[in-house]
Amino acid sequence: MTQRSLKRPNIMPRTTPEFWYRANSAAPSVEEILLAPFGTLYQFAHRIKLKRTQTAAVPIPVICVGNLSVGGSGKTPTCIALNALIKKHKLFKNPYFLTRGYGGHETGPRRITVHDDANAVGDEPLLLLKHSNTIISRDRYDGACHAHDLDADCILMDDGLQNMSLKKDISFIVVNGKMGFGNGKTLPSGPLREPLDFALPRIDGVILIGEDERNIQQQLPADLPVFKASIQPDADHALDTAQAYFAFCGLGYPKKFYDTLRAMDLNIVDHQSFPDHHSYDHDDLDRLRTRAAQNNATLITTEKDYVRVPDAFRKEVTTLPVHLALHDESEMLTFLTGKLGALKEQ
Repeated sequence: MTQRSLKRPNIMPRTTPEFWYRANSAAPSVEEILLAPFGTLYQFAHRIKLKRTQTAAVPIPVICVGNLSVGGSGKTPTCIALNALIKKHKLFKNPYFLTRGYGGHETGPRRITVHDDANAVGDEPLLLLKHSNTIISRDRYDGACHAHDLDADCILMDDGLQNMSLKKDISFIVVNGKMGFGNGKTLPSGPLREPLDFALPRIDGVILIGEDERNIQQQLPADLPVFKASIQPDADHALDTAQAYFAFCGLGYPKKFYDTLRAMDLNIVDHQSFPDHHSYDHDDLDRLRTRAAQNNATLITTEKDYVRVPDAFRKEVTTLPVHLALHDESEMLTFLTGKLGALKEQ
């Protein structure tokens, strides 16, 4: 079990500041400079928390898929892709997803079902559940123990790199090539949860999604494996390039969703962004429906947002189904089997 420790200051903004992802060549903004002392405070609290937290292990492998930046980098699609790879090559018989259930009010630990609501268990767990059994737990160690009690033989942990209560056997970070590590600063002056040099010793591999537009690989050790991937629309999607769409989402970096839609040559007539993990109510959807009707458009959102749309409106909203595609699946398979083989020899 974990020892409760110092709580970090709650300085996470509800929307992503533009200066977090300024161009590498651009000068720091006034806000970035003024917030820098708070970033130092955040780092100090984070380091103390890590030192005070007791780490415990479970008898089955734990694969963590985390990131260094707040907001959506693609952790959930990556977890789903790794789960598919594990099942395809029969590395494990009964992998379980483990997630905090961010955005839901339940603390767990418990295995969720298709009858659960996003307001209770969070949105990402409901997406994971479509692919494998899923445990939500604020306490990751308790959640891992619960998965083990339910005969899980492997745990894929969605997020939790900065949570030290549970020992990880393999730790990945997911990095979006367009976002990178932003301005390289920690919260709230930048998007990082912890400094890069502090986190790198705990990381076994990097999954780079999209083109490396911010020279990410130059900031990483030469011997750290980098696996390239891309987020791709599902081949069987029913979206029509002749149809007008009104897009909306509640993501940490909403521009990524809108850019993906436009890259598919969809006609996006307008869009509306909400805070990350926003819980949509009837008033939200009434307003969105009115704005879409004014443009003779269909509402479109992410699969993650869709599970937070009130049931009464779901027939009026379409989604963009996506998946993560590893550019070299055999490379990842070799890496995983090597790491897992080493664990068995210990």
